[in-house]
Amino acid sequence: MKILMVSTYPPMKCGIGTYAFQAVQKYRSEGNIVDTLTPHEGKGDFVEDLCGSFKILKLLKYVFFYNKVIIQYHASFFYRNGLERLLTHCSFIIVMLLFRKFEVIAHEINYPLNKDTIRLRDYLENLLERIKWAVTPKIIFHTNTELQDFKKFFKINPGKNKVSIYPPHYFFYKFRDISQFDARQELGLIPGKIFLCIGFIQPHKGFDRAIKAFNKYHSTNMHLYVVGSLRLAYKETIDYLSNLKFLAAQSSQVHIIEQFVSDELFDTWISASDVVIVPYREIWSSGVMGRAKLFDKPVIAAKVGGLKEQAEGNDLFFSNDKQLEYIFECFGKF
Repeated sequence: MKILMVSTYPPMKCGIGTYAFQAVQKYRSEGNIVDTLTPHEGKGDFVEDLCGSFKILKLLKYVFFYNKVIIQYHASFFYRNGLERLLTHCSFIIVMLLFRKFEVIAHEINYPLNKDTIRLRDYLENLLERIKWAVTPKIIFHTNTELQDFKKFFKINPGKNKVSIYPPHYFFYKFRDISQFDARQELGLIPGKIFLCIGFIQPHKGFDRAIKAFNKYHSTNMHLYVVGSLRLAYKETIDYLSNLKFLAAQSSQVHIIEQFVSDELFDTWISASDVVIVPYREIWSSGVMGRAKLFDKPVIAAKVGGLKEQAEGNDLFFSNDKQLEYIFECFGKF
């Protein structure tokens, strides 16, 4: 089968791009011919700017040559602000109606706004968004929670042949297989039980929640590492990072490692840890949680999005900060 993968892609610093890279490797290992179409920053077989206005129609010059076209979807990859969003919706609808060989992996979808507060243009955009998804031949979600939210907000009930569930780790493999001992030696970590928050530093990730709870209840044998960098540097994210550093300074057992984490280094940190923490305030699903499972690491996670569906028997969940504090308190007693 000939497949065209449309996505952000390495060397772009993007989790969805890393997901797409692993998907490409899996499809190729199964004997498929896979080409990639990426933005200019990605090293794809083809390079196109698909963001804004009618640009998604550029796919029409490629689609004839493939049995399947897979789109790794995040709205920011294809939409700009303003009236041209309407044009992009229309372009998507045209493409999906003309060809039934598209699969869209929905990493994140924008839902309709509160109808009491929106303008006429917003009504039109929400209508076009619903039509777009209604005519999309196949949509892939990471969790059933996301599928149910999709049905609720768009009032669409796609048939079972139109929808699939691929867990966030469906295509994952280890970029580096390293023992915990070797990983800790390489990273120069302090001995003890290591809790890890890792990924791009953004307010919705809730790393501050983990630091505050850890600072209240921890033993001398416990260390919390927050590892990552700003994906986008603007006032809100810069201020958030400054706040994390302020909170970390209150304990010698909290460590902020500000650096871009490559795929190999990401796996090194996961292997080095004892427990991975995903204290997100909002999220659809978590690739970090998926990678933790590759290394059989227990996870402490917030009850948001579809995280519960990613859980295994040794994972712990919390609904509020008090519960997270209690979890750290329990770890501190052992």
